[in-house]
Amino acid sequence: MSLILHVDGAKWRTHLTAVLGESDALVVPVIKGNGYGFGIKVLAQEAKDLNLPVVAVATVAEAQEIQTVFPGEILLLSPSASSDSEKVIHTISPHSSVFSTKIPKKFVLELLSPIHRHGFSVSDLGNALDKYSKSGKCEGIAIHLPIDQKTSASEWIDKNLRSITERGIDTTEFNNSVWVSHISKKDLNKLTKNWPQIIWKIRIGTDLWLGDRGALKVKAQVLDLHAIDKPTAVGYRQYRVGRGWLVIVSGGTSHGIGLEIATPKRDFLSQLKTLTKSFLNLFGWNPSPFSWNGKKLEFAEAPHMHLSLLTLKGKAAPKISSEIDVDVRFTATKFDQVVFD
Repeated sequence: MSLILHVDGAKWRTHLTAVLGESDALVVPVIKGNGYGFGIKVLAQEAKDLNLPVVAVATVAEAQEIQTVFPGEILLLSPSASSDSEKVIHTISPHSSVFSTKIPKKFVLELLSPIHRHGFSVSDLGNALDKYSKSGKCEGIAIHLPIDQKTSASEWIDKNLRSITERGIDTTEFNNSVWVSHISKKDLNKLTKNWPQIIWKIRIGTDLWLGDRGALKVKAQVLDLHAIDKPTAVGYRQYRVGRGWLVIVSGGTSHGIGLEIATPKRDFLSQLKTLTKSFLNLFGWNPSPFSWNGKKLEFAEAPHMHLSLLTLKGKAAPKISSEIDVDVRFTATKFDQVVFD
């Protein structure tokens, strides 16, 4: 009764090596949450095998979990978390009250980016640097950029770095280091030319671990199968399904199946897609992420906790105990098994 992530190990690791090799910057793998579907210990072991000196995590609990696997430094992304581990590099923002009495030995200062999540303004950065550098070492400035950037990332960073240095702050005061997320190769090349003294540390998660989807296949097990020869009420809610097959497969809400990710519908195309989907739902169209032989199956009702009831039209059907394909959002899915083939 398993939802399984199958990984073509050789193909996947070839991709990891390629990502690391195409950048002159230091790549800092991001290992957080559900570990992009793999689990954070699996990714920490991969980072170790790649001889990487530092990784990034979101929480103290994640840092503690991977310390038994990964021997290098760990950048803690949350500015409201503190760890006593000497391996940890902390992130500090204006509201990091956890550091009001105990300054971390190693830290980065978060610069407020267009995301407007948290961070120091350029005008406040100098005071923060003076305050925390009295008993700790600044390992760099951290910048978390938007994924969908409306302006040039390199121009934005260049402008802010110049503003920082014009205020009398030398780059050596933040260890000649800038940690940045979501930056293109083109923008990075521009920054490298403009700031040759800076060590660019590029935090990468999705593009590293999930960048080659051809190496990843998600499979669900067919648990049971029923031929439906006339309209029949099925499931908890006793919805009626038409002729065809009722296919019971592994994978339910506990795995993240059927849980929709909230996204603002602000552009016309997104709103049109939402309206179209809602209209089709009125006529019983409930597409699922499961497919067999290239054909999408539909939900007979909302997924159960560990399995889903699906409908399939036609004469042919998958066999019990066989596997069918699943299209999932990896960062929101919990797999029962991760199998390296």
